[in-house]
Amino acid sequence: MNGLRSRYFCLITCLGISACAPPTKVAVEERDVVTVRQESERMGGQLIRFAQPGDTLHSIAFATGLDVNRVAAWNGIEDTSKLFVGQRIRLTKPIGFQYSKPKPEPRPEPKRAPHQPQNSSPELPESSNRKPEDVAQNNPSNSAPGTQPPHSSSGNAQETPPPMRPAGEIRWRWPTKGEVLTRFALNKGQQGIDIGAVRGQSVMASDRGEVVYVGNSLKGYGNLIIVKHTEEFLSAYAHNENIFVNEGQSVQAQQKIATVGTNNKRENALHFQIRRNGRPVNPLLYLPKI
Repeated sequence: MNGLRSRYFCLITCLGISACAPPTKVAVEERDVVTVRQESERMGGQLIRFAQPGDTLHSIAFATGLDVNRVAAWNGIEDTSKLFVGQRIRLTKPIGFQYSKPKPEPRPEPKRAPHQPQNSSPELPESSNRKPEDVAQNNPSNSAPGTQPPHSSSGNAQETPPPMRPAGEIRWRWPTKGEVLTRFALNKGQQGIDIGAVRGQSVMASDRGEVVYVGNSLKGYGNLIIVKHTEEFLSAYAHNENIFVNEGQSVQAQQKIATVGTNNKRENALHFQIRRNGRPVNPLLYLPKI
């Protein structure tokens, strides 16, 4: 009986000492919210992708929202047009990697008329050999802003392109005529605009450049064309019905490259994107206002 009492006494004493002891603070670990790519870089690892049939370096960079020049540099790829099935592509920057931005490709300067002697009469401009769009570029005052909107039904878009405004070295044109059905909204996953049009209507290059991707291997884009305009800018044309260009082909501004097809919402529309250094930007900030 006395042993039982002593056990209870010891238990009560221990509880009392615990109650009088100061509370112990538990350290809370704080962590930054980082993306999978950032966490992978921090741990010295990497994200990789193996090239599938139909992939190009441009399509991989487009799908992952990366600058193709950076992806090429991370992987030691000099020719971005060459990629083989099964090739291992690194999608994160190597630790300690220093990237030097490639110099922009110089655009050809306009030809100047040969020097004429003082006694000879000045040479008249060769206006008969110039295209309407060349006249509009060199003489922007000839057409008032806002004329010939992309949804206008008069005239041919290749003969009378919409008014142009510069964006760096690029003069963007509307790729087809029609009403903007869906606007740019990155927070809603809308990385470009949808232009409603008649199925089979012409799709034209927004400016001159090189076709760097043609195919349908990117989910959600249907038949896709990507045109590289400079080292900084490219444009994309999705959900085409027919395509009239090939990879590696040079195209001129307002050249017909495809026809309008049907998008994922079963609308006859062209999905159009402009990307700057791999990131989607709002096309309506670059296209001529209507």
